[in-house]
Amino acid sequence: MRTPLILLGLTLGGCAATRYHYDPPAQAIPTAWKNAHPADSLGRIQPEQPVVAPTEAPPQLSQTPAAGPWWTVFNDTTLTRLETQANALNFSTRAAVARVEQARAQLRIADAQRAPVVAIAPSTYYSQLSALRPRQASSIPAVAVNQNQFYVPVNVNYEVDLWGRLRRNAQAATANLQATEDDEQAVRLTIAADAANAYFSLRGLDAELLVLDSARQARRYNVQLTAARFKAGVDNEIGVRRSETELATVEASAVELRRQRAGLVASLATLTGRPASSFALVSVQPDSVGPINPLPTNQVPATPPGPLLPAPPVIPANVPAQLLARRPDLRRAERLSAAADLRAKSARLARLPTLQLNGYIGPQTTNVGDLPKLANAYTYYVGGGFNIPIFDGGRLRGNQQLAEAQTAEVVANSRNLTLTAYEEVETALADVASSRAQLAAQQRALRAARLAGRLTLERYRRGLTDYFAVVDADRQTLDAARLVVQTQTTQLRAAVQLVRTLGGGWQ
Repeated sequence: MRTPLILLGLTLGGCAATRYHYDPPAQAIPTAWKNAHPADSLGRIQPEQPVVAPTEAPPQLSQTPAAGPWWTVFNDTTLTRLETQANALNFSTRAAVARVEQARAQLRIADAQRAPVVAIAPSTYYSQLSALRPRQASSIPAVAVNQNQFYVPVNVNYEVDLWGRLRRNAQAATANLQATEDDEQAVRLTIAADAANAYFSLRGLDAELLVLDSARQARRYNVQLTAARFKAGVDNEIGVRRSETELATVEASAVELRRQRAGLVASLATLTGRPASSFALVSVQPDSVGPINPLPTNQVPATPPGPLLPAPPVIPANVPAQLLARRPDLRRAERLSAAADLRAKSARLARLPTLQLNGYIGPQTTNVGDLPKLANAYTYYVGGGFNIPIFDGGRLRGNQQLAEAQTAEVVANSRNLTLTAYEEVETALADVASSRAQLAAQQRALRAARLAGRLTLERYRRGLTDYFAVVDADRQTLDAARLVVQTQTTQLRAAVQLVRTLGGGWQ
């Protein structure tokens, strides 16, 4: 009676020892963002004052709901279709889902360590005792003895989790599973952001190709104009050759943009889980690729068509800093810290004694037909014992020190990742504000360049200036128009980056 009471006491003591409390790493979280204010015409964000962070406290990473389909804020049906396909078909996302299943399997394995192992091990063997074996009496004749044995035991092995070591391992596997689920969300967020960036870059190239197409028509008009003036003896051949040079330069620029566009289309194909050869994304308003009809000598080239890029979303002036808590990579880092801490606790508990219970029961007979006669044909064994570490050369202590050092590394990486997240948000907010101010200035420059170009061309047609002034004015207009489109693309990409750094939007 005393032995079961001792085992019961040890088991209850082990249950008491399984209590565990985990404190996430403390981190100073700012109350607001420094660069969350609009920039002035010179790109200065006011006020340029650092935000004082409160006292360090554990981040509340589980109180903010996950983000939804954030790309709908751009109001682009093509983008929404691409994002839906990328979310369902991308192979990096599928690999992340497979990693989640692996983590679930690891959790089942860790939980199974806490349960008894029951197995049936049927066996049979034939043996013979030697006729020359030692005998107790010389009167007994020396004969060989043959035996058949049939044995169908049920083996049971169970380790009593006295100190909670096995439970720590199961809890660490649970934290790893949660970290893997957060990693899946991080992969989905990254793939969605990459797809949006590639799409906006592609649409930016489409818009820039339209600008070049309009410039190509203007350059063709200039070739006709300079050739006509040269034939009339009003101008020399230099103007003709310069106009042809400008036309060829514009056409070469268009070839380069189409090359870049082909790469972006191939990238979008991979992001949406399809071969690049079977994927196409045509422009909303394709640029002209065929021959251009000659322009009348009295016709001035039209201005470029409107942009193909969607309007950037409206970003609130005060983006809550608490939104950062839903970033899946930060949540993953916190769960990895918890898992490492649990493994360190398990390594420490491994240095304590362990209690192993085992036994078997089953029929045993020399005649297979007697196996069902359980009343007289079975054997059993029930026992157990402690394993008390005394000397192992420092292996268990080394395992504990290794796990504790790994925990310190994971915690340091987690805190550094949090600081990097703050850096990314502040940079994205600054990019959003600066690109908005930069676009306004470049649009003013484009309006002035277009007006200067019209005036310069009119003066050339009247013979008041040479063609070099027209070339200079046309280059300035083309550069300003391309910069406007490029800044519009940058503005959209900055909004996507802000979405990514905030873990899925600012709502």
